[in-house]
Amino acid sequence: MSIPSGRAGLSLVEVVVAMLVLTVGLLGLAAGTGWMIGSVERARIETARSAALQTAIEQMKATPFTQITSGEVDDGPFTLSWSEIEGDSRSRLMQVVVTGPGVVRVSGGQPLISTTVADTVQYRVLRR
Repeated sequence: MSIPSGRAGLSLVEVVVAMLVLTVGLLGLAAGTGWMIGSVERARIETARSAALQTAIEQMKATPFTQITSGEVDDGPFTLSWSEIEGDSRSRLMQVVVTGPGVVRVSGGQPLISTTVADTVQYRVLRR
């Protein structure tokens, strides 16, 4: 049977180690939060770009086949332009260019947000 000593509690070394562990955990949490905020912002911009592109494609689909021409429209911060690449009496291959805020991929690092990114998409419109 051991005789209890008159001292209870933690030693100074234990307190310092506990504070160090807590500090490392909080710094990791802060870094993760910053990364998450950046990821959410990049996803928001990519979603807005996709919605603008979808608007242009839907506009082409709603236009009668014989009346589809080149055009340009502003959709919020984005500029969309489209032109015919090739076509015949049954279909037209349209090129759609979306210009505006977007995500730029860089090698070896996190993607960056830029104000002038141009993406090109091709879409085939079929005669109905």
